[in-house]
Amino acid sequence: MLLALGMAPHAGRAQDKVELRIWDQFTNPEETAAAEAIYKGFTAQNPNVTIKSEHFSTDQIRQTINTALSSGTGPDIVFYDAGPGYAGVLADAGLISPLDQYSSQYGWADKIAAQPMEATSFGGKLYGLPLQVDLVGMFYNKTLLDKEGWSVPQTIDDLKTLCQAAKDKGYDPPISFGDQEGWEAFHQFSMAANDMIGPDAMRDLVFNNNGSWNTPEIVKAIQTYFVDLPAAGCFTKDAVALNYNDANSLFFTGQSILDTTGSWLTNDIQTNMPDQDVQIAPFPAISGGKGQYWVSGVGSAWYVTSASQHQAEAAQVLDYFFSPDVVKQWIEKAGFFVPVQVDVASLTVSPLYNQVLSVLQTGIGANSTTQLGYNVDVLAPPQFNDAMTNDFQAIIQGDKTPEETAADLDAAWKAGMSTTPTPTS
Repeated sequence: MLLALGMAPHAGRAQDKVELRIWDQFTNPEETAAAEAIYKGFTAQNPNVTIKSEHFSTDQIRQTINTALSSGTGPDIVFYDAGPGYAGVLADAGLISPLDQYSSQYGWADKIAAQPMEATSFGGKLYGLPLQVDLVGMFYNKTLLDKEGWSVPQTIDDLKTLCQAAKDKGYDPPISFGDQEGWEAFHQFSMAANDMIGPDAMRDLVFNNNGSWNTPEIVKAIQTYFVDLPAAGCFTKDAVALNYNDANSLFFTGQSILDTTGSWLTNDIQTNMPDQDVQIAPFPAISGGKGQYWVSGVGSAWYVTSASQHQAEAAQVLDYFFSPDVVKQWIEKAGFFVPVQVDVASLTVSPLYNQVLSVLQTGIGANSTTQLGYNVDVLAPPQFNDAMTNDFQAIIQGDKTPEETAADLDAAWKAGMSTTPTPTS
């Protein structure tokens, strides 16, 4: 698939005065400024349209959007989490509109990568345009590794050896992992599980509901991260008491040398570690698994609400968001990883951002050279995410076994699939 960016002709634009309300999640100052500039760019080209925007935190919009849309007080366009547990719930309730008509009109399937579009489709219909994709992997402080003469671990055995060497040198814990909020462990599981069963089997599980989470391979993935690594001293044994921000601070300050998380941390790393060479690698391969894979997932996407009286104009705005100049703004000004093909060399971005974006680019299109794994939580029903939250914390605290957790995950998936729309089902 060649992702040729460009705006489709807007024949017959309505000249009636239109006000579009947009709710987004851009509360970071840089993101807010970038979004507002983009909104103004659209209204400058379309003076009959006024955009009224409101910025919400992720937690605020999750708590607000369902009630607002149900009561008719919500926006025309919402930037919201992808996946069955979030946008899928809105689609199932008829609160957001299918976009297939406009996708055909504007050629969105030729502009935006297929895998993220698949994650914003439910019941065979496209509902959202994914603006953010994530790369989940292992950040490492290359400056410190080079100083100590260490290499980036390629296997779990390599990682355990590095952890011991790092602790001996005072880097404690070697991996800055905390799970106080509960969602942090989602990504650790996704990395280990994709390495064990491979992206093809993972796709079959999350998109086709074909397979089981209660298998020896999944048990080993859980065992590896949540039992074996802490036993080897790789991260603190009281990780449930450590929140995400405090865990990352260990990496920022050089107390830890590794941080297993996602590309959403890139800007914070650049801000807090300006003098350190930080790079990212895929999670180490697990013995008996399928290999070593990068993991990717959709962060949030644009949706048009079904109550909007301006469906065509809202779709026109969405198309504008993926025009070449605007994509460049999302990348350079907001720091987003947009799932379209771009000329990375033409962008003004940091070396770390360039590395993440370059990896993601190799997984886009028919001629892609990288098979990306799947970040599970953004594709899972809420029951499954609840089970991951509770069980992974229980394992870390020594209250559950990997076998019990795998059984719980499988039961939660089956319960969720009976009530929640599956991506592309």
